[in-house]
Amino acid sequence: MERKLRVMNWLNIFVWVYFTLIFAWAAAHFILGDYPYWLFAFNAFSFYFFVPLPFAVLAAIFIRSWGIWLGALLVLLLGLFLYGWPYLPWRTLSAPAGQPLTVMTYNMLGYNEHPEAVVAVIRASGADVVGLQELNPKVARAIRDELAATYPYQELDGQVGVTGSGAISRYPLHLSDEKMPGSWVGTPQILTLTLGGQSVTVLNLHPFATNIGTPEILERSIAERERQARAIRDFALAHPEPVIVTTDLNATAQNTAYKIVTSTLTDSWMEAGWGPGFSFPGGILRRFGSADVPTWAIRIDYVFHSSHFRATDAHIGPWDGWSDHRPVVVRLVFFKP
Repeated sequence: MERKLRVMNWLNIFVWVYFTLIFAWAAAHFILGDYPYWLFAFNAFSFYFFVPLPFAVLAAIFIRSWGIWLGALLVLLLGLFLYGWPYLPWRTLSAPAGQPLTVMTYNMLGYNEHPEAVVAVIRASGADVVGLQELNPKVARAIRDELAATYPYQELDGQVGVTGSGAISRYPLHLSDEKMPGSWVGTPQILTLTLGGQSVTVLNLHPFATNIGTPEILERSIAERERQARAIRDFALAHPEPVIVTTDLNATAQNTAYKIVTSTLTDSWMEAGWGPGFSFPGGILRRFGSADVPTWAIRIDYVFHSSHFRATDAHIGPWDGWSDHRPVVVRLVFFKP
């Protein structure tokens, strides 16, 4: 009996410490956003804060505490509010009639030396339009040589390292003369797509990654990415025509940059995807028995769209085996809202 009481006491302490920490984080998350800098990391990985919840439920059963039951229910409701939407199956039961368009965003890793794998991923996706980040010259040449018949409209800016970008399309696609303000990873592409006689603006770009260093460097990179997010938002507000954005945003759905973008544009995954949709980071391999398995931990790759579209499907595309990202493939339907 004494041993059981000790176990119950430790379980009680563990559960209430867990509840205190998760609600303290939630308050900081909603009030402070991504500042100070350590909150950015907490927000980005907050999906995993809910992993201990089943243990809290078991503790409530074992201890028979209504207080713990109430705390577990509140944590569950918080998790559903933050992460539950992509698990609702009825979101895509009704879709408007209109012109379909399949779009893929794909950070292929600038140091990817396997163009045949990249080409295979693009072919397998069945996408009509593909936005590429970190496009290098070797892969750009392979796309020109092997995919010209399938994607006759190509705007490829292959660069050594991570600053290249590209867009390819089955439909007429041309670079615009417009420029995005500020600095980015490479040069953002503003393109005009002709879809069923309708002009659609496609924005393919790559905001800054979070620079690991001193607190000042970290906060500067976070602030700069939020400036870039505001530039995307302002671009969409200034363009009343249909807009699609393909991007490696380098921020999760719980980070401030994402919230800025989605104040104007819709995240296709939240509209039509299923599950967490983790797309990064691959290339980090963990050993499980005799297999090397890539670790996908967060979602930072997106197809955003204006209200002229409805996403009817969103899924993770095939992995090329080399990139640290997985592509995201989205089926959009164009209609007049």
